[in-house]
Amino acid sequence: MKKLLTTLMAIMMIASLVLTGCSKSGNDSKTTDNDQSGTTEDAGEGTDETATDETGTDEAVTEAPEPGVFDEPVTLSYLAWNLGTAEEDNLERKMLAKFQEVYPNVTINIVEVPLNEDGTAGNYGDYLNTLASQKALPDVYMWTSVPDTASAGWAADVSEYATADTDYQNVVAAVRDGGQVNGKTYGIPFQMHLFGIMQNYNIYEELNIDPLPYSYTLDDLLEKIAATTTDTYRGIDNFAIEDWGALVNSDTIGFGTFDGEKYNFSSEEFAKAINTYKEVVEKGYTGNGSFTGPWLPEGVNWAWGEGYIANQYEASWAIPGFQNGERPFKSDLIPLPNEKVVLVPDFIFVAANTANAQAAYELAKWMSFGVDGMKARMAIKDENGIVGYSGLPLNAGYDAEIDEYFLKDYADFPMFLQVYASLKEKPENVYVEGFKVIPGYTKSRFDGDTGVVGTVNGAEKSLTMSELIISIIKGEKQLSDYAVEMDKVANNIYNDAKANLPK
Repeated sequence: MKKLLTTLMAIMMIASLVLTGCSKSGNDSKTTDNDQSGTTEDAGEGTDETATDETGTDEAVTEAPEPGVFDEPVTLSYLAWNLGTAEEDNLERKMLAKFQEVYPNVTINIVEVPLNEDGTAGNYGDYLNTLASQKALPDVYMWTSVPDTASAGWAADVSEYATADTDYQNVVAAVRDGGQVNGKTYGIPFQMHLFGIMQNYNIYEELNIDPLPYSYTLDDLLEKIAATTTDTYRGIDNFAIEDWGALVNSDTIGFGTFDGEKYNFSSEEFAKAINTYKEVVEKGYTGNGSFTGPWLPEGVNWAWGEGYIANQYEASWAIPGFQNGERPFKSDLIPLPNEKVVLVPDFIFVAANTANAQAAYELAKWMSFGVDGMKARMAIKDENGIVGYSGLPLNAGYDAEIDEYFLKDYADFPMFLQVYASLKEKPENVYVEGFKVIPGYTKSRFDGDTGVVGTVNGAEKSLTMSELIISIIKGEKQLSDYAVEMDKVANNIYNDAKANLPK
């Protein structure tokens, strides 16, 4: 295992000397988290990835930004959902304190979300909307959707700073692209996670079946799902193939069938994905409660987490559960079929109303993708015994010290290490989920009214896009009857949202 880790590191260090080609363009893009403007994102998602440094990390050597940025005293306000409380003084707050230590002319005012009258935590999204309506957004803040934020006029265009920033140019290309609207940078990459397939190796071993290798096809995956379904186990639970199935067999179609210009629900690739899901449902291979009745033993509440699912569409934030022993089986994370990878990014923004755009950009960079900031983060973690990463390094493969610090804790997950290395080695296989980067994605993919009448929970209604797709997977409707109309509905919503983007 150590030999494999050493080999991977060597590959990545060599690859860092080669310029990365462009990844999928046009926001080929999130997860099953239904991000919408005005809603609160889960502040804890993916923030507890286990990692400790036994050897320690030297204090980060920080180069000052361009002369003039912090020559004069400047005060910046900062709002994010991952700050915890002042009493907790978590890693994010320590990073803000370190920034002020490195740049003594900077004062950072942390904006706290007001508590509710009963003392419970206030709603992040509601408060951000209130600040926006008052044109009092903090200089730097986190939010969910790049196009929605840009369309609302909340975010500053920081292209002037990003274009000239080497650290920014070394961010994984697909994530960089996701932060852009009409060629301008509004969303600053804050963190990222990746999606692939995880397997329960205990089930495979018990059934005497070879698990999937690193490289495989969609048909291979279906074969394994079938082979690992028994009276006790199910071959799959969270499948989500309706969103990623088309991209694994296409060079142009991205997440959610979006190709950068339009949706492709009428494509052969989407039809194959749906037919695969239909077979899984019809033959009883799935443990998903949306498609099957109760089947788990009494007392079991989480089919995958408690060891009853053989294969799962899962993200890198799940790995800590295996590192710390919470999961009762062995696993690893492999890419999607044909070595495709889906990234889930978070973004941070500079407020359109800021009086200190360049200084605010430097603060956002420090907290997210900046090499100096990441190395300061490593040092703070070691000094304080803090365990946990905020996702994967955004500059995967470009800084050997950061990669080594991050990867050394994953020797038991050799395929995950290969997926991580592929972010730089095979950028053409990297896609970004649509929720945060495609205009109008939530409505076009989930909530848009199709006008097709169907039955939901025993009542007839006009089906949403999501409800229609579920009905098709169940065999209640036929894709061929509605695919063209689905394209029209989704593309009309997308084009309306696109028309509201800043030019």
